Amino acid sequence: MAEHLVEMAGALVRVKDGEIEVLTDPKVRWCPLRASLYGIEEESRTAVELVLRGHMEELGMYSPHRVLELSDRPVSFGASEMIADGMKAAIVDAAVVVCEGAGTVVAARPEVVAAIGAHMTGLVRTEPIEEVQAGLSERGCILLDDRGTIDQVEGYKRALAAGYERIVVTITGKRAFEAGEIRKLASASACGQAGEGLVIFAVHNLCVSEEDARLLAESCDVVWGCASRPVREVIGKRAKLQIGISIPVYALTDMGKRLVLNRALHFDESLVMHRATLPFGPEEKQPDTLS
Repeated sequence: MAEHLVEMAGALVRVKDGEIEVLTDPKVRWCPLRASLYGIEEESRTAVELVLRGHMEELGMYSPHRVLELSDRPVSFGASEMIADGMKAAIVDAAVVVCEGAGTVVAARPEVVAAIGAHMTGLVRTEPIEEVQAGLSERGCILLDDRGTIDQVEGYKRALAAGYERIVVTITGKRAFEAGEIRKLASASACGQAGEGLVIFAVHNLCVSEEDARLLAESCDVVWGCASRPVREVIGKRAKLQIGISIPVYALTDMGKRLVLNRALHFDESLVMHRATLPFGPEEKQPDTLS
């Protein structure tokens, strides 16, 4: 079977033949989001394995039985939730995302984006799973290749070539350089018209350096704070909107604000909004330890 390398809570994990091997210790001791979602009060190798095993059982992740359509929105203001709602509201045409067993994927159906991203952690490397690739293709997705290649810059090119105009691209903080490359491509395409429809989301930003945080601030529309002090200090101060306190989501552009607020419109629970100097949130509500 295929082998996959992922990051969860800062721990490096190998998944192969349905077996989980946590290779390194987590880099956070406590995460408020993971505590809320999974009941994890102290991160450890055992906790990481437990959560990942739950994802595999619930959604068939890292296997030929992968769930590829989902109506649920498990995270209040997660990237896939935001994109799926944006597609339903006709704000977004397509998304360039990453799926284990397939690599970079261009998806245009909200339920597919929701399934791919529901519990997706930081996917570092993946090998092909034929059934996953076939299932995505049957649902109208575009794959870079059949080798499981992860390349969001090439994914954006493929989305443009397919005729999509309003495109969300997700990148990880450790590959912040991709944001600048994608932004340049958009500016150069069709006399810059493609740039008007491009939205870049930066997710999985644990251990992002201050330099990479500045790169993200210059090119991204929405950035997830994760357990990253540089993201809060560099990006939080430039944000036009922050949603959430313990794991803040920062909108840096008007289009970013629009997608965040559209998600709020479709969010069933109560919310409070007020003016504040950003970043906002008491230290005790932040992940432990911030990097």
